[in-house]
Amino acid sequence: MKGLTLLHLGLLMLLCLIVTGCSVENASSVISEAIPENIARIEVSGFYNGELEPWELTQAEIEKLNTWITQLSLKHRTYAEGEAPSEVYAGGVCYSFNINGGDMSFTWIYIDKAYIQYNGEWYEITNTTTPPLDLSGPGK
Repeated sequence: MKGLTLLHLGLLMLLCLIVTGCSVENASSVISEAIPENIARIEVSGFYNGELEPWELTQAEIEKLNTWITQLSLKHRTYAEGEAPSEVYAGGVCYSFNINGGDMSFTWIYIDKAYIQYNGEWYEITNTTTPPLDLSGPGK
C-alpha cells in the first residue's frame, strides 16, 4: 500500500511538471507560431517619447526579427481593467509590427518591463535576449 501511494505521488508530481512546462511552452510559442511562414513585408511604427517613426524592414531585418521572436521566453499575463502596463505607467517605448499587410501584427512594449501584446493579450518577456533593430527601452 505504501509503495502504491509513493507511485501515485510520483505520478502526480510528474503530471504537475508536465502541465506547468506545457503552459510556459505554449505562452512562448504563441507569437512564433502565429508568424506567417513566408514574410514578404513588415511595416513598423515606433513610438518613443511621443514621436512616430514609421518604416519598412529590409529582408535582413526581417530575418533578425524572426530569429529573435523564436528565442523569446514569454509569460502570459492577465490584468484587471485599467491595470495593464500601458494603463498604469506613463512613457516607455512601443513598436507595432504589421506583417504582410495585416496577415499578423503584434506590439513590442517597454514600460516597466518588456512585453509583447498580441491578439489582445499581454506576454511578459522573461529572458534577456536583446531585441533586434535597436529596439530599446530606458536605460538599455
